[in-house]
Amino acid sequence: MAGDPGRRRRGFTLLELLVALVILSAIAGGVAVGIRLASGSIERGEAVARESARLRAAVGIVERAIRSLDPLPVAVEDNTTFYFVGEEKRLRFLSGAVPETIRGGGLRLVSFFELRDAPGAGLAIATASPFRPEGVGGWDGDDSPRLLVPGAGELAFAYSIGPDENGAWEWRPAWDTREEGRLPAAVRVEFSVPAAAGPRKTAFVVPIPVAGGGGG
Repeated sequence: MAGDPGRRRRGFTLLELLVALVILSAIAGGVAVGIRLASGSIERGEAVARESARLRAAVGIVERAIRSLDPLPVAVEDNTTFYFVGEEKRLRFLSGAVPETIRGGGLRLVSFFELRDAPGAGLAIATASPFRPEGVGGWDGDDSPRLLVPGAGELAFAYSIGPDENGAWEWRPAWDTREEGRLPAAVRVEFSVPAAAGPRKTAFVVPIPVAGGGGG
């Protein structure tokens, strides 16, 4: 029996199925790309957060160490006086309470400087005992260094005697304790760290609670 010629055929043609598959493939591809981009963005964000946390921890170590500066008299060359050597690229001093994250505790010589020997370049710290037979005057402060901020560069220290009568702070690239006869009121620390958009500058000022102290 012949079919009803007015009855419409139901279902999809092969061409329609192919078109649908192409559209579904494009949608799936777009979703996969979006997931990969989102995953990469999350990973980059987590990496930035980790780097920021490490930088904050390193800055905290520097701040605590400088604040713990001790004016206790020690043997410096032929004299007995407080130990503080402030240079533009290196800072050395006697600490009364080195942060435990560095090494031990108690009185320690501390040095902050820029380590340039690859692959261990960056902001570094070194410590030593102040009880040295030859005194502390010959301590260079670069033995057995520990990296605080890997990759850091353009390190610069500056020193201030404090605000003048107008409240302005004058910063010097070096501090001579024999000439000044005292410790600086504050130390400014600057350095740059690598970042995706280019080197990022970090700068902070650390006041010295015992500023003005000296040894007999």
